[in-house]
Amino acid sequence: MPWETWKNSSPERKLLWIALSAVWFVLLLWAARGMDFTNPYLPFAVAGGLVFYLRTAPKPPEQAIWILASAAFAPVVRFPHAANWIVSGSCVLALAGFAAFLMLGLRWLWSQGTDRRRTVALLAPAAAMVFFVFSAQRALSLANLLYPKTYDLYLYVFDGSFGFQPSFLLGRAMASSLVFRTVSVLTYLSLPFVMALVYAFCVPRDAERPSWDVISLLMLAGLGGWALYNLVPATGPVYVFGSGFPWQSLPYRTLPRLFLEQIPVTADAPRNAIPSLHLAWVLLLYWNTRGQAVALRVFLAVYLALTVASTLGTGEHYFVDLVAGVPFALMVQAILSPGTRPVLARRVIAASSGLALTFAWLLLVRFGVKAMLVSPILPWSLALATVGGAWALNRWLVRASSTKQAGDLPPAPSLALGAHG
Repeated sequence: MPWETWKNSSPERKLLWIALSAVWFVLLLWAARGMDFTNPYLPFAVAGGLVFYLRTAPKPPEQAIWILASAAFAPVVRFPHAANWIVSGSCVLALAGFAAFLMLGLRWLWSQGTDRRRTVALLAPAAAMVFFVFSAQRALSLANLLYPKTYDLYLYVFDGSFGFQPSFLLGRAMASSLVFRTVSVLTYLSLPFVMALVYAFCVPRDAERPSWDVISLLMLAGLGGWALYNLVPATGPVYVFGSGFPWQSLPYRTLPRLFLEQIPVTADAPRNAIPSLHLAWVLLLYWNTRGQAVALRVFLAVYLALTVASTLGTGEHYFVDLVAGVPFALMVQAILSPGTRPVLARRVIAASSGLALTFAWLLLVRFGVKAMLVSPILPWSLALATVGGAWALNRWLVRASSTKQAGDLPPAPSLALGAHG
């Protein structure tokens, strides 16, 4: 069991472990002091370490040490000066996350053999999640400098071609309901924590190797999204309309008379509108938990629906961003296909279809906005066909993989999502 090697170790080895433990603690204190928690995504990512740690089923004495360690990080973490309980709460969760990383690191130092390998299987992906969120924030901020003008007006008119402005409609619903607004904002900001939750839940307790399936999905989607943001750089209606969102929107009949051009938007607004990575990431989590516990599947289905509502209602995205995010997620899913074995031809068909549909929506936004204003039937038909087609292609991949595995020998144990019930 972990920690028990201490009893039979030499004094020199014990001294080495104590010194390395102190170094690990100081490094985490330094990291906690240096992290900028004004953006709540990062504290939610750090808090994700907690769910990985809880997968080790720590005993009560160890839990007591973890609680004390959480309090020890409080004086060094720089809490944002914001009167927002969600931001403050994410920072409190981050304290528990830092303590969790501390305990996982100590487990690795003070154990050997199987116990050490099992600790690495949880510590490595937990750390990778934090690095992923941290680096993604930095990468996305580069586009802010490259594109002072954006295509937000194009996206706004395209959304209006559906007959109304979906983001403005849900924004008004959020403004009129404190409960809906709170749940929506919490859903939007907590995505890194949910990523970690699903990741940790799907790693078997006795795993002795880290699984990189989930982080590979998330990173490929992040890199692909970052590349596509350069084709149609845009922000979201809340950054364009400011205090006018969600109350002031143009009626449908005035949209054909608008002159479409790129417009300047504040450099602080991220150029990460289309395709919506928020939706794509949650959709990938949902698709890849097939075969997991029903409670997890239901939770992710609800979280997916709330993600649609929150991305629109907060004004961070246009509806067309979400539509383009579905085939984009299909492309990522088909390229990696974690835990499954569909034939290469099917993967190529699904991936190329997803990429083609994503590009088609980007081209429609750039060059076909006015054509969509002929009738709301046209954009709705294209949107439903895109979402339905992408979903059907993903099911086609799943069925192909299931059929192939049914005729093979039992597959070897996998750490992929959906491989463990």
